[in-house]
Amino acid sequence: MKPIATLTRMATALTLPLLLTACDPMLSLQGSFWPAWIICILAGLATSMLLMWQLIRLRLAPHLGSPLLIAPSLWALCTFSIWLLLYSR
Repeated sequence: MKPIATLTRMATALTLPLLLTACDPMLSLQGSFWPAWIICILAGLATSMLLMWQLIRLRLAPHLGSPLLIAPSLWALCTFSIWLLLYSR
């Protein structure tokens, strides 16, 4: 009885993402439809560049660690935060 329940859970876990793929919000910009994740990535890039510039201006960047780790992490943080703020309904 237990292997059947496990198999059912696995089947549900594998088919659920396929059903959710059509739930991507689209935005109309200048008559062209853009996926919202592209807008969030671009806004996250601009925000992270602004924040990194502020960290450099305030002389805090050398204390954070390697810029090769900090800059992409800041970009990801900004992108995911914008996504959650705008599309978390």
